[in-house]
Amino acid sequence: MVKIGLFVCLALFAQWTYAQKPGSLEETTEIEEGFVAGSRMIFQDNFSKDAVGDFPAKWTSTKSGEVKKLKGFDDKFLKISDGSVVGPQLTKDLPEHFTIEYDLIVPEDVPMRMASVALGVKPFPISNLLSPKDGVVFSFHSFSNGVNGGLKFGTRNSQTSQPGLQKVAYLTPLNQVIKVAIAVNDRRVRFYVDGKKMVDMPTAFNPLFRKSFFFCPSTHGAKESKLNYFYISNLVIAEATTDRRSQVIKDLMEKGVVSTNAITFASNSDQLTPGSTEIIQQFVGAMNESPGLKLKIIGHTDGDGEDATNLLLSKRRANAVKMKMVELGIGAGRLQTDGRGEKEPMADNKSEEGKLQNRRVVFMKL
Repeated sequence: MVKIGLFVCLALFAQWTYAQKPGSLEETTEIEEGFVAGSRMIFQDNFSKDAVGDFPAKWTSTKSGEVKKLKGFDDKFLKISDGSVVGPQLTKDLPEHFTIEYDLIVPEDVPMRMASVALGVKPFPISNLLSPKDGVVFSFHSFSNGVNGGLKFGTRNSQTSQPGLQKVAYLTPLNQVIKVAIAVNDRRVRFYVDGKKMVDMPTAFNPLFRKSFFFCPSTHGAKESKLNYFYISNLVIAEATTDRRSQVIKDLMEKGVVSTNAITFASNSDQLTPGSTEIIQQFVGAMNESPGLKLKIIGHTDGDGEDATNLLLSKRRANAVKMKMVELGIGAGRLQTDGRGEKEPMADNKSEEGKLQNRRVVFMKL
């Protein structure tokens, strides 16, 4: 017993001695605010209006590309094939503060998987080996031989002087939807995967990179990389704010009314898209902070279709937003709804950009 007691005392003393060594301080991690989507829509496409087998109307490509329907998935996807550089048609440079969201599927049957996305001075083929000088790249790497390539990222203008991309550990899921998001605030760019921040480069974003946004199956020296392809869908690009609290909420509280087209629906439907939950939660948070606040939710549509049909659709969409807020904890008695259809356009319904601005939801303090 004496020997056992002595052994225990020596073990405890050793632990205490180790704890007192310099450099053994425990690090704590500050809670990072998650991704917050922008509130003013710039571009949106889920390919619902494009025929399967066609290249989508609002996109450009250096090669082929086809809209596909995948078994087991509700949405349509754009298949981005090897050797192509594909991007949305943007009518002007992106603003100083903006966010991008999209769904990505990386297929399992590709031996060298390199699903890349970039912002740059102009679209360009993305190499596996070198970071570009005219853009910033993020690339999901995965290989069928069991090697985990991780998430690679970088630009020649970033903090590193090395030509190769930097890498963070990430095991790319295959044959399933990955939720990807990018937030740019002035020269800072952050990259999120399924809600988790993976990359934060505080000074790497060159203002010239706002000129284009595009996707590319990256190439490699090996011939297997020529088989590379992936799928994307539900792309949303929106203008954002520098404030931790969304500008739409600030406008609502200060001005009493705010309009947003970041709340989106399936085509000709009152079904909310998954990406709409984030901004609806912001209104829920504002109401939780102000228990006396009551809101009127008003739906608006673009000019496509019959007046009567659009009026009914706008009312149903406003009610869908209300039901989502009730689901998130807001009492139904604090919310009223209405719809104005196409009667009060904010922009010309002759252009796609104008239609996008007209499809909106208005929140008004009561």
